[in-house]
Amino acid sequence: MDRVSLKASIVIGIIGIILISLIYFRPVSIERNYSAFMYADNSEFQKVTEIKLVGKLKKKLSLNHVFTGSVEVDGIKEQVILKRIWAKNNIFKTMGYNTFIETKNIKKGEYEVTGTLDASKDFNKILIRLGKVDSKYNENINICGPSSTREEAIAIVKDME
Repeated sequence: MDRVSLKASIVIGIIGIILISLIYFRPVSIERNYSAFMYADNSEFQKVTEIKLVGKLKKKLSLNHVFTGSVEVDGIKEQVILKRIWAKNNIFKTMGYNTFIETKNIKKGEYEVTGTLDASKDFNKILIRLGKVDSKYNENINICGPSSTREEAIAIVKDME
């Protein structure tokens, strides 16, 4: 292989790596609507609702992808930053994404945890617990999607935990 061919091969390789990197690391827009089911563990409360998840998934070289956006359920909208979680003892297997939903307490100037959100690795299943929803119905409410019955919602909770 002569010197010109070697330089051309190196340039083409570098351009290829740059193009692949640009495509892979480009933020991915995610907008999902889930038919959801709300239920309380300790009572007969149940309700069909909808969950709307909107935001961008940013991929990182370290594989610790981050989703930044908002979730809306039962008329309550919260900003979320979901971080990727990994399986125990397996650094190459992801379990999905989760976060604590925090709200700033104006009186104290501190952030307080007001809920949790768990999503599957492909964003096909979602589990939410929100303090504002709990206060609205005076119950500890699980919100699961996609589901339309209590049994489907309980299956999602077991799968996500």
